[in-house]
Amino acid sequence: MTAGLDRYRLEEVIGVGSFATVHRAVDSLLEDTVVVKLLAENHSLNPEVRERFIGEGRSLRKVVGPHVVSVYDIGESPRQQPYLVLEHADRGSLAERVDQLRATGWTAEAEDLLAVARPLAAGLDGVHRAHLVHRDLSPWNLLLTSSTPENPSVRPGDASVGLPPRAPKTVAPDERLLLADLGMCKDLALNSGLTVSGGTSGFRPPEQAGPGVVDTRADIWAATALLAWISEGSHLPSAFTRFLRHGMQAKPARRPQTIMAWLNELEDALAPQPEPEPTVIQAVPTDEPAPTRRWGLLLGLGSAIAIVAVVIGAMFGMSLGDDEPVSAVDDASISISGPSEVTVGETATFTADTTGVESWVWTLPSGTYRTNEPEVVVTATSPGTTVVVLRAQGPDGQELESRHPVRVVE
Repeated sequence: MTAGLDRYRLEEVIGVGSFATVHRAVDSLLEDTVVVKLLAENHSLNPEVRERFIGEGRSLRKVVGPHVVSVYDIGESPRQQPYLVLEHADRGSLAERVDQLRATGWTAEAEDLLAVARPLAAGLDGVHRAHLVHRDLSPWNLLLTSSTPENPSVRPGDASVGLPPRAPKTVAPDERLLLADLGMCKDLALNSGLTVSGGTSGFRPPEQAGPGVVDTRADIWAATALLAWISEGSHLPSAFTRFLRHGMQAKPARRPQTIMAWLNELEDALAPQPEPEPTVIQAVPTDEPAPTRRWGLLLGLGSAIAIVAVVIGAMFGMSLGDDEPVSAVDDASISISGPSEVTVGETATFTADTTGVESWVWTLPSGTYRTNEPEVVVTATSPGTTVVVLRAQGPDGQELESRHPVRVVE
């Protein structure tokens, strides 16, 4: 046992960093277990380090929520060492948990990832709403603590994904995940975002590798890297791989733009996929030799997931053989923006350009529909030709239709 700090009786050391030592401690007035983070004596006289340490406490006080470590008090030791009194996380760090699980041969499943991502997103949402950027997300800065009636386990979005009833092993049902160590937090309200390098190796976004502009999208990159680390060796849907690639784009503008959009994309990627409905393809007589291969467009990203399959030339000829549809009237118009030719394996985005209509429907040759979605993203899987169709109704009830033929080449 070591000496005390005012009302706090310091007990064993539970963590040592470059600048501070973390003790388990007892609040003698409340008779409660807490954590005391004490700045190292050799750094206490450095004004810059001292201010950054105290700034962590201020940052934590700005964020309210069950998934960010609470700060109870701030003080100074007789040797002029500032200290923070923090919420005690009695079940260690996420890094320790995952290391223990891997020692048993465990690999992550969808439930394990969501059990981390949901409270992490809730915590980061609170940080970002306070106009802060964490800047140092890592498995060592995510802590686990027992749930209590006053602070139950909060898992936003649990009902949105129909997963089997399997208890996750990363964060147990009776635990809360806590976002900790805001010592490198950047206050966007006080500066332009220009910052020096920082963060933990392996979880540091490209814009933090040196001086540069950092905003909340840096945390989205780090959160994605965290899930990539947890999922090492796992067998997960290919949509999850695309989610990781999207979240770790080098340019911030190409990532999800908010942490809740990031979470929604993850839940879509890990959601169980329904069995595809059979596609009925009607043969159409033609003077050309009958094709022997079928081809399709597989909706690959976002919420547009469907199979588009047609016989080469047949559906295309049938569709374009009709009367030319009306795509515009006096007060309304619709059209489709997107490529007219793609290569097998290439992803293509088709955008609905609408004026004066309140709703619209994408129609795919397989008979699958998508309603009011501004765009659909598809991946070509085999060569051929098809038509992407957009339909709407003008203010006077006039039916509008726009057709966009697409050729897929090898």
